[in-house]
Amino acid sequence: MEMIPCIKCKKDMPKLRLEKYGYRVCVNCSTTGAYRAVSTTGGEGDHTWNDIQIMTPEDYDRYERSQKGMSYTEGKAEYNSFDDESEE
Repeated sequence: MEMIPCIKCKKDMPKLRLEKYGYRVCVNCSTTGAYRAVSTTGGEGDHTWNDIQIMTPEDYDRYERSQKGMSYTEGKAEYNSFDDESEE
């Protein structure tokens, strides 16, 4: 495998990384995080399907924040506000 120097750290990296994918830095110097996946279910009754959504780390963090305070009852999302609970 032909190697070329990383433009950031100058260590060897595969030339294919630049030619095929356009990356000019090695994996160790990369600032891109690992992508995440979320399972989804669509439709209802006999017409349901499962899918996955591939997300960047930033999109996944936004998704996780949006899911806080949500519960799922009978396939419908409901917002639960824990701030409004009164003390008994």
